[in-house]
Amino acid sequence: MEKESAECYPAEFEKPAAESRSSSSRPERLSTSAITDDELLVKLDGHSLESIVELKISRFLDQLGTYYPDNLYNLIMRKMEKPLLHQILRRTGGNQVHASRILGINRNTLRKKIKLYSL
Repeated sequence: MEKESAECYPAEFEKPAAESRSSSSRPERLSTSAITDDELLVKLDGHSLESIVELKISRFLDQLGTYYPDNLYNLIMRKMEKPLLHQILRRTGGNQVHASRILGINRNTLRKKIKLYSL
């Protein structure tokens, strides 16, 4: 029973609309965080990445209620992997060789993931 409609996932886990690729192979320069609330950023700094992720997963599961999609692991891992790749590529200026070394993955694997996530 694989149901991937917008109703079954909380808003933050909806599939994004197709993103346009820039003409440059380098990722666009974005701020280090999509969160612009300075007070919230200070509060988040007081917590470990692991505890923040656990809280977000817990809230996501609470929003799902009793419905658990068959591909939950892959769904959550995709949502974690994309921002990780984006941040590393941004910090390496789009240098895929350097980014793949930092991530500990093969450059061709990184290229596949860049294409998969339209980064």
